[in-house]
Amino acid sequence: MKSQSKAIIVTGGSRGIGNAIVKTLQAKGYEVHAPSRAELDLSIPESIKKFCAGWNTPIYGLVNNAGVCKTMRLDALGESDPWTEVIATNLQGVYMLTKGLVGHVVDGGRIVNISSQLGKEGRAGYGVYSASKFGLIGLTKCWAKELGIKQITVNAVCPGWVDTEMSKIDMERLAKEQGKTTEEYYRQICEPLELKRFTTPEEVAYLVSFLVSEEASGITGRDMLMHTIWNQE
Repeated sequence: MKSQSKAIIVTGGSRGIGNAIVKTLQAKGYEVHAPSRAELDLSIPESIKKFCAGWNTPIYGLVNNAGVCKTMRLDALGESDPWTEVIATNLQGVYMLTKGLVGHVVDGGRIVNISSQLGKEGRAGYGVYSASKFGLIGLTKCWAKELGIKQITVNAVCPGWVDTEMSKIDMERLAKEQGKTTEEYYRQICEPLELKRFTTPEEVAYLVSFLVSEEASGITGRDMLMHTIWNQE
């Protein structure tokens, strides 16, 4: 590590993948800051500006994990459109936060963006979410080129189905739409996967902890898929 700073900011650290990332990084000896939504709401530009203006110490890393997943088919009628909320949180918010904090990231620091398998492959009904995660991968690749001169690495992690409460709710909805039980639908999802199961939040966190480590200093601009892409409609 090229600086004494071991501070890492993790957004969305209160549950699921984010909480696993926080605990894993803390166990590795990092000073982890996981702002609550009351402190930092990525869907509200003024909240981001306030948080960034109040931050005045060096940081080693930033893990952009917070996000929302809302679904809607393009031909859906009579539904509220999730575009503004999803793009504001998953893409615009990440852009504004990173732009606001990048001046505090030490040379040799780390930025990790949590994208998704749907940032690499589209799926019916997930157009808005997928667009936000594709965009996040695009930012990752551009930022890696922009910050490389400072030896700051920027990478994206792209999980598939992860065993979280958010995935459980999504899976129950999809199972209901297909007239199946949650257990039946889970088996259907897992059948084409090599490991025949969901990824755990801890497994995502382990990859993030590697990417922020000194051992990963030569890896940048990558979008790392975890588990097989699932293309079933």
